[in-house]
Amino acid sequence: MTVVGVSSLDRLLAELAPAVELVGGAPLTRERLRVLLGRVELRAWQLEGDSSAPGPLAGRCPLGSGRALLASTRALPDRAASGAYVVARSLPVGPGRWVLLGRPSVVGAGGASRFEQLLRSLRAPPGEFWRVHGGVLAHAARAA
Repeated sequence: MTVVGVSSLDRLLAELAPAVELVGGAPLTRERLRVLLGRVELRAWQLEGDSSAPGPLAGRCPLGSGRALLASTRALPDRAASGAYVVARSLPVGPGRWVLLGRPSVVGAGGASRFEQLLRSLRAPPGEFWRVHGGVLAHAARAA
């Protein structure tokens, strides 16, 4: 007897659909999701505005894509206020539109200046910063 189930990719598509719609990205297909998953990077985003308000979050990636609309697949902690940094695996779903995957780590606004010092101290080849240092920043955010 063959058991017909939903694939992991289909479950991920269903989980991402509301977040993609929230930031106004084009609907995902299995093929497009496969391509986009290859572009996922661990990134830090500084929040601009109230993260408790409904709708997409406004954020700025200090080293890379600049300002963007963000949506998270999970609720952000209370300390994710304006000025805080959110570090998460980030899926690009359109120009200036990103979906944060999994459970994001948050550096509250009070620890943002130390986190910014760490960001400025790290070096990497152009275009490779997040691939080279994403893990270091995620560890620092979890420890904050």
